[in-house]
Amino acid sequence: MAVKAALTYDINEAAAALGKSPATIRSWIKDGLPVMSSRKPTLISGEAIRTYLRAKYKAAKRPLGPDEFFCSGCGGARLPVGMAATVWPMQNRTVLLKGACTRCGCTCTRMISKSRLGEFAQRFRLSNKADSEP
Repeated sequence: MAVKAALTYDINEAAAALGKSPATIRSWIKDGLPVMSSRKPTLISGEAIRTYLRAKYKAAKRPLGPDEFFCSGCGGARLPVGMAATVWPMQNRTVLLKGACTRCGCTCTRMISKSRLGEFAQRFRLSNKADSEP
């Protein structure tokens, strides 16, 4: 993490270290990021920033069940239409599974390791990216 736990930051320094705007840091303070004192300049402990961000990122995670994909349209875990998915190779060890959401029709996705492809092939009708392109 770019923020060092042992240092203190004012709003502008914290924004620069995190690549955010000062307005974002101020909104985090309103949202619950603890400050060291209410006087100007507003100082924030590096450890407080790290703890706040870890909690914020953890709360944003949405765990998926064994046969669910994430739908960005609905914002939740959904089954793909007809349990069909397309396999898109990503990196050396991962693939992206894409399907259509049963609720809204948007693209729903799930990133898995290539080693789990056989496990998902038992649950879903998988096709390769090359097979689905015109």
